[in-house]
Amino acid sequence: AGLQIGNHSWDHPHLVNMSSSEIQSQLSRTQTAIQNTAGVTPQLFRPPYGETNGTLKQIEQQLGLTEIIWDVDSNDWNNASSSAIRQAASRLTNGQIILMHDWPSATVQALPGILQDLQSRNLCAGHISPSTGRAVAPSGSSTGG
Repeated sequence: AGLQIGNHSWDHPHLVNMSSSEIQSQLSRTQTAIQNTAGVTPQLFRPPYGETNGTLKQIEQQLGLTEIIWDVDSNDWNNASSSAIRQAASRLTNGQIILMHDWPSATVQALPGILQDLQSRNLCAGHISPSTGRAVAPSGSSTGG
C-alpha cells in the first residue's frame, strides 16, 4: 500500500482564531496544491496544534475531509529524546494514533525501537481510515494493528 497524503493547512496557523473565509482559504489552497502536485485529493486533515472548533469541522466536512487527532503526543516537536519518544509510543493501544514528525533526528532514531515494541505487543503501524479517522491495520496484516 502507498502512503497517505493529508491536509495540514497551508502555513500552520492557529485556525481556531481565524474567520471562516480564512480557514476555507487555508484548507482549499492546500487541497488544490496537493491535487495539482500529487494527483490525489486528500481525505484526511489534521489541524495544526490539534486545535479544532465547530467552524473548522463544518469547513472540513464541506471539503470532504475527515479530521484526525492524536491519542498520544510523542513531544518530538519539543526536543524530546529518542528514549522519551519510545516511552510515549509504548503507551499506544490498538487503533490509537501517535503524533510524530519527520524532521526531529530523535524521532528517526526512535523508530526501530518503536516498531519492535509494537510487534512484541502484536500491534503494527497502520494507516488512517478516511471513513472513521482511526488507525487500522494494513490489509493482509496478521497483527492486531
